[in-house]
Amino acid sequence: MIMKKILKLILIALMIVVVIFAVTIVKGIFSFTSNDDEDDFSADDLSYDNEIKKVNEDEILFLLTGVDDDGAEYGTRTDTMMLVKANKDTKTVDIISIPRDTRCYVDGSLDKINAAHSYGGIDLTISTIRDFLGIDLDYYVKVSFDSVVDTIDAMGGVDIDVSEDIANAMEIEPGVHTFNGKQALDYVRFRKGYANADLGRISTQQDFIKQVLVQAMSPKKFLKWPKIFDTLSSGMSTNIPKSEILSFAFAFRNLESENMNSYTLPGEGEYIDGVSYFVAYPEETMELRDEILYDYVILN
Repeated sequence: MIMKKILKLILIALMIVVVIFAVTIVKGIFSFTSNDDEDDFSADDLSYDNEIKKVNEDEILFLLTGVDDDGAEYGTRTDTMMLVKANKDTKTVDIISIPRDTRCYVDGSLDKINAAHSYGGIDLTISTIRDFLGIDLDYYVKVSFDSVVDTIDAMGGVDIDVSEDIANAMEIEPGVHTFNGKQALDYVRFRKGYANADLGRISTQQDFIKQVLVQAMSPKKFLKWPKIFDTLSSGMSTNIPKSEILSFAFAFRNLESENMNSYTLPGEGEYIDGVSYFVAYPEETMELRDEILYDYVILN
């Protein structure tokens, strides 16, 4: 009888601990810098004549962009741009990288796509990508590089398996390296040693994100989730509703790298009027769009 009471007390104590941790994690997730009112969205928030409406309740498409900024809304170019599509039902994540030097129309003139943020912030960046690819793009996540450093440190560092090709370009040993925040940022921003220039860096970034997400969402990092989310939120802005963030974070716990697919806009580097651009192949780009983002294509 006494043993039953002891076991009951132990179970109650464990339940209390689980609840405390769950509440802490939810608070950490909700501390993201996102819109306070989930229904307070308008066309002017992101682009012109656009209504934010999900085509699939189990899926979300957003622009993930990295900026080396000081908090200013304009004047800085995006260093990294990735379209991320996550599906809770299939537990898959598709990542399409957009080279930062991609030549397209920005506010009516041909320019590098990363100039859009400098001219008009995230609003012009979203509308530029929407017009360039002909997709219904509503959501964004903008992360500063300082927050990347702090977040990796909050995770206790990351173990990155560096391939032989990347190791040769960086002149380091292939295999698993444990990076702190500063080392991780240097790793993903490195570009000089790649034979295919910025495309090599994009491949490194995609692989890095896959490995970091798998580690961040693993049970081993469970106790660090509140600190990770809180640290990331301090240098991040997004218009994704808080309920969506929580729902997708929970759905993708125990994420496996096999469920993550990465792509890059097809094209090649080219000098035009003395300026280096990435020129996307029109037909192949639309084929990639139709294959991965079929639900988001805007039909004229």
